Amino acid sequence: MKRVAVFIDGSNFYNGLRDNVGRMDVDFHRLGKLLAADSEGELLRIYYYNAKVDPDYDPDNHEKQQRFITHLAHTPYLTLRLGKLVYYQVRGEDTGRKHYAVEKGLDVKLAIDLVRLAVNRACEVAVIVSGDKDLAEVVEYGKEMGLEVVSAFFPRGMSEQLATRADKVVYFDEKTLSDIFIGNQNSEDEDDEQQPLTNR
Repeated sequence: MKRVAVFIDGSNFYNGLRDNVGRMDVDFHRLGKLLAADSEGELLRIYYYNAKVDPDYDPDNHEKQQRFITHLAHTPYLTLRLGKLVYYQVRGEDTGRKHYAVEKGLDVKLAIDLVRLAVNRACEVAVIVSGDKDLAEVVEYGKEMGLEVVSAFFPRGMSEQLATRADKVVYFDEKTLSDIFIGNQNSEDEDDEQQPLTNR
């Protein structure tokens, strides 16, 4: 059976969930298993990428993120990769915000992980959960290393560059993701049959 590694662009996925589904209470292990099953494989590992919020600049979101990181730490087969946020001062017209933040280094971390797994022949399929066009080159790297590369995201938000370069595209919607939300899970075994995803 093919081994499947799932790479989640955390902030991009969060924004996609917020804009398309309106909820973020994701069981990431179930999401990983769903994506692996869609590729007719077994889940090797989930890599989750996010940037660490600075408590000096954004104490409220830092506290929320710490709770979320604790949640991720209890997720089976998930590795958290933290990058950094670089904060810039807002200039000009008063917007009510003093700073804005830009993520740095996460694309590189994702690319390194993907290439490392490919070189070590640790997996055959890489699923990239993001709609960010900046990851199109990562898709190419994976394909050149002999991986089957899948782009998975919501139709509204999937960049054309990702959609056209991937070997396969998986489109999320509220129905196909319904089983991965913590509030929707019932007492049945989590290995029960799940809704198939929508593919290109």
